[in-house]
Amino acid sequence: FTTLLYTIKFECVMDDEVEAEDSKKLSLTREVKFMMYGFGDDPSPYTQSTALIEDIVLNYINEIALKALNMGKKGKITVEDILFLIRHDPKKHGRVKELLISNDEIKKARKGFEEDKYHF
Repeated sequence: FTTLLYTIKFECVMDDEVEAEDSKKLSLTREVKFMMYGFGDDPSPYTQSTALIEDIVLNYINEIALKALNMGKKGKITVEDILFLIRHDPKKHGRVKELLISNDEIKKARKGFEEDKYHF
């Protein structure tokens, strides 16, 4: 599920830097810059600002993933676990529900499109 969290509608870019553990570090810098610009910041925000927001986002994702891991089935994270954790934040909860519904609609449309492709 951690992989799912890192790929949630972002085209995440993996850094080429190798850390001490020889693992790649996730970088959301590009996406954070776009979001900052979308919310009214400069097209080229300060690197320190971008790094701070990226750090906050990654820490939040990490916290939610760890909490969800500890509460659900051992070693598994489900969508229900995430919904349970954010149930007291109406904005986040509503947005997640909206994205889940949109995702289902897209899957149905793709399936319908592929079925139509074979029935000409």
